[in-house]
Amino acid sequence: MADRIRRLPGAVLRNCLVLAVESGAIWLLRGPEGLWVPVLLAVFVASAAVLHGTDAEFVARTTVALTAVGVAVLGGAAWDRHVLHDRGREETAVVAQRTMVEDGAGLSPSLRLRTEAGRDLPGPLTLDLAVGARLTVTVDPDGPAWAPGGRPDRPLWQAAGTGALLLLQTALLVRFSLRRSRT
Repeated sequence: MADRIRRLPGAVLRNCLVLAVESGAIWLLRGPEGLWVPVLLAVFVASAAVLHGTDAEFVARTTVALTAVGVAVLGGAAWDRHVLHDRGREETAVVAQRTMVEDGAGLSPSLRLRTEAGRDLPGPLTLDLAVGARLTVTVDPDGPAWAPGGRPDRPLWQAAGTGALLLLQTALLVRFSLRRSRT
């Protein structure tokens, strides 16, 4: 019992480090043009490395890292959707540019949009509309988040999924941090 109590501060610190990395990743992944690959790779590596000094092996480290990546992805989606639900403003956007992009199954359209107020919306949209066509979008007036269509509902499923993954991650980190050494 004394051994587990001695290891408890390390478990708490590990969990706090992973939560800090995930929070930073969620902040960096705001909007449709987030730096997805490098940010999620950094989350994976940092989360796998946080178990250094324990007996956690490859499977345990990979499980914690994949859970952390899931928290970052779901948390980012929930944040964007919550922002658009909470303070999003419906505006009319105009298709400013239409290009064709090869997606492996053939060519598909990729659109660049501009609101009537003159704001360019980041990220391509894969709808088949002509240049000059109008559509309704919901934009965050203070940030990069936007979505086609009207104001979205509350992100209940994304928030519940993020919470469930956070609970699983905390349980895994505590379990692997407090586990006795095999030697």
